[in-house]
Amino acid sequence: MKFSSWISANIQDITINMKENVNGNIKKYLGIRIRSLRENAGLTQEDLASFCDVSWRTISNLERGLVVPDLLMLCKIAKKFNVSLDELLNIELQHHKSLSRIAEENLLIERIKSMDDKLLNYTSAQVEVALKYFSGEN
Repeated sequence: MKFSSWISANIQDITINMKENVNGNIKKYLGIRIRSLRENAGLTQEDLASFCDVSWRTISNLERGLVVPDLLMLCKIAKKFNVSLDELLNIELQHHKSLSRIAEENLLIERIKSMDDKLLNYTSAQVEVALKYFSGEN
């Protein structure tokens, strides 16, 4: 095998692996996002599956990042949770954050969105106190 052929083959392998890694992260992030929306709404996988006309296994696979939903299913999910497709698909790969961190952030965001004004104001004040305490601004 010529050196140039070997280099070309290796570059092609690296490119394919990078694409698979990016696609895998997108599927995982989308799954985490949908799971946090579903859990915040108090729905089971069966409830969401029924609304989307799929099996609960499909929802389970989606939430685990094993499959990507088609456009019709994405539209149904966005409608069910009253979010735009843009908001649902706002997938920013943040390589410095773990998937568990992203999941926790999404769950917290969804909980905040469901708060009434009084609870939101109280929570905001508590977060400010915690940030000052833990950032050393005593």
